[in-house]
Amino acid sequence: MSGTKRLYNLDEKNYFKFFGVEEKQGTSIRSLSTHYKKILNILKDDNSFIGRDHKEFAHRAFNTLVDPILRARYILETNGHEWDFRDGTTAEDLSFISDLRIQLARANLQYELENFIFELKGHTNFIIEQIEESIDTYTNYKTAIGLINRFYEISHLHEEASSKKHEVEQGIHHGVFDQP
Repeated sequence: MSGTKRLYNLDEKNYFKFFGVEEKQGTSIRSLSTHYKKILNILKDDNSFIGRDHKEFAHRAFNTLVDPILRARYILETNGHEWDFRDGTTAEDLSFISDLRIQLARANLQYELENFIFELKGHTNFIIEQIEESIDTYTNYKTAIGLINRFYEISHLHEEASSKKHEVEQGIHHGVFDQP
């Protein structure tokens, strides 16, 4: 397609169609970036109300689609599924998060907290891969919703662990009183 000029439908309201990319979770960020830059280049001299509106829409669409969790939520929403991620919570999810909370409570040394944070990052990367597979391969939106819930819960635990690590670095000690 090199050398040909692509026409964009700037009035399109579907983010994927706006950029002219396939509607899937595994959409290439590189492809999105290329289309985003081309659209901004087309709109760079358009200072009309409609031009500004198209630029704002392009920014909002791009920021949504480059973030894998926001992209998943957008796909779920456009396919008629509520993205209230708590609806997809299972007993397994609750047990998994509970186990992680116990691990965080027991981690009281800097290296333990660093290892815990590293483990959480591994979990979030795995979850993002599983969301893509759930949406693109199996079209299993219920599983994707549950995975999004796990992602948010782990993100919250990451914030707590980072805060606790900072406190330990500052000399604040945490104790576990009811450890078996």
